[in-house]
Amino acid sequence: MTATEGRAQPDLTLMYATHDAFRRDLGLLAAAARDNGTAPGSAFRTGWETFQTFLTIHHTAEDKVLWPLMRAKLADDPARLRLLDEMDDEHEALDPLLDAVEDVLAQRQQERLPALISTVADKLAHHLEHEERAALPVVLSVLSAQEYDTFGAEQRRMLGVKGGALYFPWVLDGASEETQRTALGVVPPPVRFLYKAVWRPRYQKRTRAFAQAAA
Repeated sequence: MTATEGRAQPDLTLMYATHDAFRRDLGLLAAAARDNGTAPGSAFRTGWETFQTFLTIHHTAEDKVLWPLMRAKLADDPARLRLLDEMDDEHEALDPLLDAVEDVLAQRQQERLPALISTVADKLAHHLEHEERAALPVVLSVLSAQEYDTFGAEQRRMLGVKGGALYFPWVLDGASEETQRTALGVVPPPVRFLYKAVWRPRYQKRTRAFAQAAA
């Protein structure tokens, strides 16, 4: 009998949608970095601020909640514990790269930005693929939906109301209709109304220049 037999499995819709949003933004950031990306108010700075904020929240919640939950379940499974060590190592490898982008922006060193974003993209793409291929199937096999939701709750706590108002239109930007239906189907009707009437239009206005940078 598996650890989660007879219980609802986690719904990873938003996990995969968040990963896809990171991939989407990295493409836009690469394009925006070529056009005065370090200037205050530039498309790159706007996109980077959103990307960096949500990546930090996502990885911090994994480090604080998701991976420790799984470690407790896998205490007698050295091979899969090593997988979680690899997840930690990949997060740590990304941190100095994110700091380096912040330094480039602070020092207005535009010439360094394209190569640095390319490195960030390569490292993060590898990590996301590794996590999806190896770690997320383990999440489904060892955690219940209730246990997994503690990870979601930590992200919601870190986001707060203001962050949530940006996160929903950001994560669903370009998502499939099925993903949008699933994600919005679990929130109360007032939240769905705010998303459609306020949050999404505000997000589209805020990020218009960022999206156009890759056109």
